[in-house]
Amino acid sequence: MSERKVVNKKIGKILVITAIYFIVFQITATAASIVMMLHKNGSSYSIAALEKSGVPYFVALACGMLVIVAVSSPRLKRKIFMETNIKMTTGVFLCLLAVMMSGQIVSSVYGSALESFLNLFGYSATAQMQAATAHSQTFSMLMYASLLGPLSEEIVFRGFLLRSLEPYGKKFTIIISAYMFGLYHANLIQSPFAFLLGLVLGYTALTYGLKWSFALHVFNNFILGDFLIYILRNVPTHQAESISGMILLFGGLMGVWVLWKKRNEIKAWLKAQQGDQSYLKRTFFGRYNVVITVVVFVLACMGLEKL
Repeated sequence: MSERKVVNKKIGKILVITAIYFIVFQITATAASIVMMLHKNGSSYSIAALEKSGVPYFVALACGMLVIVAVSSPRLKRKIFMETNIKMTTGVFLCLLAVMMSGQIVSSVYGSALESFLNLFGYSATAQMQAATAHSQTFSMLMYASLLGPLSEEIVFRGFLLRSLEPYGKKFTIIISAYMFGLYHANLIQSPFAFLLGLVLGYTALTYGLKWSFALHVFNNFILGDFLIYILRNVPTHQAESISGMILLFGGLMGVWVLWKKRNEIKAWLKAQQGDQSYLKRTFFGRYNVVITVVVFVLACMGLEKL
């Protein structure tokens, strides 16, 4: 077998493992929801109550993580949590936060454009937009969305996937891990932002370590999500939306400024991380990724509503 085929097979196997994780997560979350719906001390959960509960996702995370633990070698497990020799500073962390928030601007523009496009064909992604921006209404969902979810996603995507692909080049592994992270959100509105977020988190994990990508992830989910909504809970809805929008806009514009100011450094870094350019093309158009992408895309489209 040629070296190219061997590499393609290795990368394909890694992608298949992430697909198995996704399938196990979805199936167990659904199964846990059904069990909770049928029985709760002799009574049943309503669908509305289940949608607010994070408990089914606790079960799904546990089962999904078993898949990752089972296939990870001791060496890979150590590598996932390995510290780097590059120190994170307050200034760098704030710059990464700002760049991360700039993705919110892109996401907002994209969401509006996609909704207008879908409306032309009699469909709407409003439900997916609401799911992507919904805040936690129960303690269990808060724990999942703000802590356990980010932790497991960092271990899977910036841990297992990123470190498994690292031998094939940093730029390659950051892009692929971000792509899979966005794809597995299975939400036409949320996936593009998750991809952009994944780029920032991937760079952070490789450069500074997993704990810092986790910190950024928690900031995005908790501080910019539930905590911001909590502190604005007594403000009239219209004013609260204006305030949160201005905060995100300010942070996003700062992120754009950081990207512009650091553009030469970014170009130099990308040039230094060229690696084998064929890996990216072969992976994106390889049969493993094509099948996974098509299946998840179809699942995402099933979430659209007819007008």
